[in-house]
Amino acid sequence: MTRSVRITEKVTPAVLRKRNTELVLQSVLAGGGTVSRADISRSTGLARAVVSEIMETLLARRLVAEEPGRPSGRGKPATLLRIDTDRHCLLMADLRPAEVKGGVVGLDGSIGATTRVPLPAGPSVADAVAALVPVLAGLAGDDGRAVLAAGVAVPGIVSPEQRIIEALQLHWKDADLAGPLKAALGHDVVLVNDATAVGMSELSCQRRAGDSVIVLHIAGGIGSAILLDGRVHLGERQRAGEVGHIDVGVSDRRCDCGRLGCLETVASLPAVLAGAPVELLDAVSSPEQAPATPELEALAARVDRAGKSLAALLCVQAAILDIGDVVIDGPIRRAGTRLLDAIERELAVRLPPSDVRRPRFSTMAEHSIMHGAAATAMHRRLGVIWHTT
Repeated sequence: MTRSVRITEKVTPAVLRKRNTELVLQSVLAGGGTVSRADISRSTGLARAVVSEIMETLLARRLVAEEPGRPSGRGKPATLLRIDTDRHCLLMADLRPAEVKGGVVGLDGSIGATTRVPLPAGPSVADAVAALVPVLAGLAGDDGRAVLAAGVAVPGIVSPEQRIIEALQLHWKDADLAGPLKAALGHDVVLVNDATAVGMSELSCQRRAGDSVIVLHIAGGIGSAILLDGRVHLGERQRAGEVGHIDVGVSDRRCDCGRLGCLETVASLPAVLAGAPVELLDAVSSPEQAPATPELEALAARVDRAGKSLAALLCVQAAILDIGDVVIDGPIRRAGTRLLDAIERELAVRLPPSDVRRPRFSTMAEHSIMHGAAATAMHRRLGVIWHTT
């Protein structure tokens, strides 16, 4: 339950209309083209006149489209409503230390064209802007739809004012990326932490509204996102889930940050690979197949240790928050069943049997970060996100 115990916001007519509009639009998204105005009135409790008035505005803005209903007995069939995927799109991007990935997504969450371009070593903000602008502008031009907004995921902490407070992997502090991108592209740009973006992607894929999920994004570093009752919890300083540089008692190694024992020293992708190519994880992903070489045997052992170390973190998160659904994302997915087994085994040691649940990999796999960045941008602009099925 995330509702405040104190009422802090005055419900003005403008606020009420905004909330009702979001409620109606979310109902259209959830309906997938099968709902009418009467259906929305019944499901939301709003008067039909209110739903009809809001719907006229959404139709005029080309956010919703009408479809003829199917006859089902006497009388004129009800007009069905769907999200208008022909008029608008969203741009999405995933900024990594070595590359930028970009793509286009419809308002229904359907992914269109995607691309990627390399970045120079140790990229500056100017380098990132120089790569992102032609990528996103090119995707928008080829797509042809009006761009509602662009969502850009970054491996760092993003302030409410949309500045990058800190991005350790990029060696950035107090960086303004959104401003130059918005000026160059000519439309809104929304920044989001990469793990939080995965959380938003999972939120859009939930079968039930209001579920809770713990997300671990494991790449060059380790980040976490917490979904509580269907909402992403960011924390007082937007730092909720910054878990890579905490000591959970699983390592005595010196971290690049200067401290001893950080989780990233044993469970990040570089720690697991130890210089091996990421593709080699495929060869050890099945615990039923014995590693064929000493190199693979050592890699499998590092995967097992990473899983055991991640479980040390997850058992604390799960116990405090009472969340059983754990999602693993990032290139570490290639470690497959071996990684999930290692996490589950250690959870069984550390938690009561009734609290042990097997983790899973992210729903949208390699597109999770970009998909969630676009969902974040859509939520910022419209107050809703799509329902991916």
